[in-house]
Parts: sequence; structure tokens; C-alpha cells
Amino acid sequence: MVEVHYSPFLVGASILVAIMAAFTCLRLTDGLRNLPVPRRKLRIAQAAIALGGGIWSMHFIGMLAVTLPFFVTYDPLLTLSSALIAILITGCGLLLLHFGERTNLRILTSGSLTGIGIASMHYTGMAAISANCIVTYSARGIISSVVIAIAASTLAMWLAYSTRSLLRTAIGAVVLGLSISAMHYAAMLGTSFAQAAEFVAEPIPALDPQVLAMSVSLSAFVICGLFLLLAVPMEEAGKTATAEGPDNAEPVQTETEKRQPARAQSVPLSRAGQMISPAKNSIPYEKEGTVRFMNTDRILAIESDGHYTKIRTDEDALFCPWSLSKVEKSQLAGRFLKTHRRYLVNPAHINGLKKVGDQLFCYVGEAAELEVPVSRSRAKDLRNRLGV
Repeated sequence: MVEVHYSPFLVGASILVAIMAAFTCLRLTDGLRNLPVPRRKLRIAQAAIALGGGIWSMHFIGMLAVTLPFFVTYDPLLTLSSALIAILITGCGLLLLHFGERTNLRILTSGSLTGIGIASMHYTGMAAISANCIVTYSARGIISSVVIAIAASTLAMWLAYSTRSLLRTAIGAVVLGLSISAMHYAAMLGTSFAQAAEFVAEPIPALDPQVLAMSVSLSAFVICGLFLLLAVPMEEAGKTATAEGPDNAEPVQTETEKRQPARAQSVPLSRAGQMISPAKNSIPYEKEGTVRFMNTDRILAIESDGHYTKIRTDEDALFCPWSLSKVEKSQLAGRFLKTHRRYLVNPAHINGLKKVGDQLFCYVGEAAELEVPVSRSRAKDLRNRLGV
């Protein structure tokens, strides 16, 4: 047996990569129930690549952090297989959470699948070690690492999915990232390395292990960053894009819009902060550099978004410059029903109620089928309004 040493710098880098990958995955999957099925599947695929690739990158950097007195090589097929295993199994776990009723059993199953994926990736990657090294595992190390992976992954999923918020997502990402790292290093504590009897001379690597590890870390951060940018809603991106200059192309108008006064259709975005008199029964929203107005009959729900709101329709989630309290104080408040501190719902579009444990949800819209939580204090008013 040989004594193993670790590079503290690379150990820290591996943990940061795991946390970043977990955060990217959880942010990509936020609000998926409000997306059409094809876009939901695409987002889950991106999240699985981010998390599975991050798990593999963490393992790869963690192995480069190990200092052995001899060179080792890795089997390319097994190394690639370990990455694909992580992506596939974590993807299955995410599919469970985002297709079908999200129950505690599903969260437990998803967390268990993710933990099994982490452990499977680790030991497949370890099996890729081929030349000059004999690797042995202790039963205690295997059991403890698998238990840590499953328990911590389940806790992370519960933290992130029980109540979706940026803070809970961040906490869940830290827990999941630490669980990935804890599983790896717990497994390494139960792993022994010995030099093979027949030593094979290997060429000195062209890249220093630390340089290679930092290259992998940078690649993981770039990929996660790109996925996060792709997940930014186009409506929000349009707000900043139009600040750089006017849009030369005029928006296409429908026959209805052409018959309306121009002032009631849209105004320049630069005047968004001014008091605007909206058309009757309409709420302002921003799109393509203008403030436009939408009739309340088309609106499924209005969701609080900090000091502003998002207007939910069957097709889009649109930025609205009004706060939720402003909508409640307006003459249009009677057209909506407050089901939660963050939601106003159009009762005309409610097509179902469902209770999951102690939590009541209402389903709004035909195409979008938006899932909106109903707080306990407002459940009675909602049932009375719907006559159920």
C-alpha cells in the first residue's frame, strides 16, 4: 500500500465545481411545470448534462488532487461511461420530479436515483484506473459512501423542491454539491492504492495535473454559465436589449390593434415609469421595447416578481411593471382572486383543484395548466368562489 496525499487547492476546486453544477441544475428546473412539454424536456436534458457533467468533473478533479508515487493511466471507454452514467441517472431522477404528481415518495425516489448515480459514476471512474496501480475497496467505505450520497441527495432535493425560492435553491445546491464531494472523499478514505508488480513505464504527461484540473473546472463553469444564460426568459432579456438602441423593425399589428388608438396599444419603454392610462380592463406589460396592454380576460394569473410581477398566459410569462399590491388596489382587482401571497388568479380560467398532503393547488389554463399554490387561509374563499 502507498500513502496518498491530496492537493488542498484542487480539493477546494472540485467542491466548488460540484456546487456550481448543482445550482445550475436546480435553477434550470425552476418553474418547469409552466413550460410546454417539449421545452420542459429540453430544459431537463440541459439540467442533467449540467449536473451529471459537474459530478464527473468533480470526480476527475478530485482524482487529479491525489498524489501517487507513480504514474497511472485511465481507460478511455470506462472514463466516458462514468460521465454518461451520471448524466443518464440524474436525468431519470429529474424526469420523475417534473412529470407527474410531485409527492414525498417521488422526491425520495429522485434523491435516491441521484445518489446512486453519483456512486455509480465514482466507482466506474475508479475502475478506469489501469496501469501500474492496484485499487482495493473496503466494504465499509462502499456502504458509507453510498449511504451519504443517497441521504444527502434526498435532503438536497427536498430542500430545493419543497418550496421553490432562490434561497431554498441556493441552500439545496450547496447541500447537493457538498453531498457529491462528501461521497467522493468518503469513498476515497475506504480505497487503498498499491503499485502493480509489473511496472509499466509511462510518458510524463504533457500537462501538469493542476493545469489540467483548472482547465476542467473552467470548462464546467463555462458550460453551466451558458446553460443559465439560455434559461433566461426572452421577455426579461428583451428589456435590457432594448436599452441599447431602438428597434428598427416595427411590431406586426393585428387588425384589432390597428383599430385601437395607438396610445392604448403601446408606448415607448422609456416612459414605463410614467403614469399611463391603460385601456379598459387591461394591464400593462413590456415586450420588444414597448409597454403594451393586455385584456384581463386573457390573463391566467399574475405572479409576484420582487417589486414587479409576471403576467401568465397560455403562451407566455410576461414582465409587468406593476407590483402585486398595485394590481390589488386597482379597479381590476375584482377580476382576480388572491390564492397565495405571491399569486392573483383569474377564476374564469381555473380548471381544477388538487390537494397534495396539506398543500392545495389550483390548475389554471388549458394549454399551460399553470399550477398555483393556495394558502390555507385563502382555501375557503377559493372553494366558495368556485362553488365546491
